[in-house]
Amino acid sequence: MAALTNRNVDEAIKQSLRIRAAQHGVSMEEEARRILREALVQVSPPQAPGSG
Repeated sequence: MAALTNRNVDEAIKQSLRIRAAQHGVSMEEEARRILREALVQVSPPQAPGSG
């Protein structure tokens, strides 16, 4: 599994993530994974150049 580090995150965003994670009973890290998963699952996979 890959690691991802996010630097220079606005304090308001960090606080919102902390609150949302607490509401869902998970860590901030897990909540961030869920948000990314939800956002990217709706996007179709990229096409290889020249295909399509």
